[in-house]
Amino acid sequence: MDKALPDILRKAAEKEKRLLITLDGPCASGKTTLARALAQELNAFVVHTDDFVVPHAQKTPERLAIPGGNCDAERLLREVIIPWKQGQTPVFQRYDFHHDCLLPPETPSPDHHVLILEGSYCNLPCIRPYADLRLFMTTPEKTRLERLRRRESPASLQLFYDRWIPLENAYFAVYGLPDDGCILV
Repeated sequence: MDKALPDILRKAAEKEKRLLITLDGPCASGKTTLARALAQELNAFVVHTDDFVVPHAQKTPERLAIPGGNCDAERLLREVIIPWKQGQTPVFQRYDFHHDCLLPPETPSPDHHVLILEGSYCNLPCIRPYADLRLFMTTPEKTRLERLRRRESPASLQLFYDRWIPLENAYFAVYGLPDDGCILV
């Protein structure tokens, strides 16, 4: 991690009563690892966009044709982002992809004043205006693909190649990410 990054984020946190940091980038770029490290450094709460995938019943061809449409951004805004920015404690339910159901409600500890929204699709146009800082991972493709090969089963790896990577690439292309508002990490 860039040694200056926590300092930049700490200074931003001192200025804001409640800071929302988005951490976007391609799969296997290190978003989750960086989010975990920053959470410890900043006493932040992390919410993963992977926990806000659209349930199977809502996965219409029309919705999935929209880049980022597989993210339930509406629920993410309603349950997490808007309450957070309004000074309330979010109450949200993570989505269990394997069982196609929402898990029991949870809330961050009230002592957190930094929320890190981590994962692809956290820079959708409906989310961007709420972010105080937007980070974007720039890990080389060779490194990312090697990480995927090490951590995924052959079937899961093929799903990344056939589905997840093309969906992410379309999202980045359509919404021009990373853009000038992103801090490249």
